[in-house]
Amino acid sequence: MYMRGARVTFTNEMMKKSVVAFMSQTIDLTEGMIVSIRTHLSENQILHIMVFPDEQTAEGFARAAKGYGEQIKEMGAKMEILKGDISHFGIAGDVTLDQLRFLG
Repeated sequence: MYMRGARVTFTNEMMKKSVVAFMSQTIDLTEGMIVSIRTHLSENQILHIMVFPDEQTAEGFARAAKGYGEQIKEMGAKMEILKGDISHFGIAGDVTLDQLRFLG
């Protein structure tokens, strides 16, 4: 598995909420993405982790979503892209797949 992530600092909370809502409806779980996790680090910052089956699929997603990232930066947000192989992925033993909520 392969991870692409973005730590995004928005200019304000409204921009953050607007972009997160738009991206949730537009790009989450597309282009081969199998997991999408957002952590809200502050009023105006998120860490978005996306998991893909492999690096090739992740890079295809990056090409497809490139325009969105550029538009977000044009609005004044700062974006740091993180990526790499996943060496461990686990879920607590008492969690079953039917307990997980899928947005797709």
